[in-house]
Amino acid sequence: MQRCPIDPRKASIQLRIYIAISALALLTIVGGVRAVAEEHRRTPQFLKSKYKELNRKFFDNSLPPVRIEWADLTDYNYLGETYRENDGTFVVLVDRKTNLRDEDLQDTVFHEMCHVATWRREDDPHGLAFRACMAGIEGKAVQDGSMVAR
Repeated sequence: MQRCPIDPRKASIQLRIYIAISALALLTIVGGVRAVAEEHRRTPQFLKSKYKELNRKFFDNSLPPVRIEWADLTDYNYLGETYRENDGTFVVLVDRKTNLRDEDLQDTVFHEMCHVATWRREDDPHGLAFRACMAGIEGKAVQDGSMVAR
């Protein structure tokens, strides 16, 4: 029986190619799973549930129901925006492109919730009442571990 000599350099290159292809396949699978999970967090239902959860946890359900929606606010360079319609309904818009991380989304929703909580109490929408609201939330969030002190 005649043996075919194996070139160790070719075997090494083939092994590297197989490892690279396997790693790429694994990254594609993991990335796809992460994208599905992130896309779940991009639904209108997720945003509504986030508002309800934070209202219960940090405002004792004292804030009114709002219409909260994803929006594209990049032209205005806003992370979020809150306004009130003629019928008194608050509308909270959250920028889809800039609130990618959970921490960013939570910070933006907190910010907009403080606008709802302090609506028209002062001429400055980011005045003392607003800043006190944000400080109170941050204190509670740091205390319960849902936010890291900054």
